[in-house]
Amino acid sequence: MFILFVCLAAHASFAQGVFFGSNVSGRTRVGSIGGPLAGTNIFGQFLAGALSDSLVPVGAATPHFEDGVFALGTVTVPGVPANTSAFVQLLAWDGTAWGSDLAGVPADQLGRTDIVTVFLSDGFLPSYAPMFSQPAIVPIPEPSTWALLAFGTFVFWCARRRRR
Repeated sequence: MFILFVCLAAHASFAQGVFFGSNVSGRTRVGSIGGPLAGTNIFGQFLAGALSDSLVPVGAATPHFEDGVFALGTVTVPGVPANTSAFVQLLAWDGTAWGSDLAGVPADQLGRTDIVTVFLSDGFLPSYAPMFSQPAIVPIPEPSTWALLAFGTFVFWCARRRRR
């Protein structure tokens, strides 16, 4: 029994912390706080770290499930030991417009949850999910200025042609 205790204590003392990667407490929305829930075309990735101003991407960038749910299972936070707290945030973006890589998404096209703390377990004990109070709201890409200008020119041209 003593040997088992020593082995478990050694494992827990050197383990990196993990949390359960889920946004069930703040499901992702599209367009606005009252907009539709995100679907499989919306990608997400967690940021985590020991300090709120030094968050780094953790886990994989994957699509949401239906109904705005994003879940990865167990997510390891490098450099933050187990049995401590870490800061976590979820980023979400339109995968059809920007692809699946977070690095290729402009900052103004990211939906962000609030930054919350989550207790990190060692993997043996149950992992905790972050409790977001603000959902990630993915902006809807606006039409480009050139497309609007071309459309306006076309409408003006059609209106002038009708008058003649």
